[in-house]
Amino acid sequence: MLVRIFRFSFALLLLAALASCSIFQGRPITRPLVYYVREVTVMADAGVPLGVIRGVDRRVSAAVASTRPPAGAQRVAMLIRIEEIGTGFGARRGIPNARFTTTAVSLETGEPVAEGTFNVSGTTDVPGMAEESLAEEISARIRFAFSLVNPSLRKVVRPPRTMMTKFVSDPPEPVVPEVPVAPVVVPNPAATRINPEDGASGTIRLGN
Repeated sequence: MLVRIFRFSFALLLLAALASCSIFQGRPITRPLVYYVREVTVMADAGVPLGVIRGVDRRVSAAVASTRPPAGAQRVAMLIRIEEIGTGFGARRGIPNARFTTTAVSLETGEPVAEGTFNVSGTTDVPGMAEESLAEEISARIRFAFSLVNPSLRKVVRPPRTMMTKFVSDPPEPVVPEVPVAPVVVPNPAATRINPEDGASGTIRLGN
């Protein structure tokens, strides 16, 4: 809650600084600029989808965190104002587009040092993807204007491959109880020796 209050207060201070200064005091963005961006604030009215606002904030903040500014770069705060969301015409009917203004405000003086207004269009009108597509186009334009790094994709660690072909839906195999094996007894050779007289019958005469 305190973080939200701080961000809202900071955005109000930026708006007050912009209102007190002439727009011509800032330098228009005509080429990639290099600043040490320390804070990013995305603002819009109620007509802008929340998914676009969150998508821009997440992408630009990640780009700022991944960028290593040169030594001595001017410290600024970035204010992104999404002013209008609409759709295209003709062949691009239904494709969302946006107009937004990006302003860099010096943290030392509180005055804007660069400002630019841009118009971008999304790449799809598929429900569920249009907002993310438009947020990416807005963020890409900001990354180029302020020389920010495009964050690399997260590396996916895949589990080791196995040769198992069993499906997850297959029933578990029955557990067979282990049957104890009887020990093997080796017979004694002496005990198994056969006596020739065993089983003999008849009369034995001793002498005459």
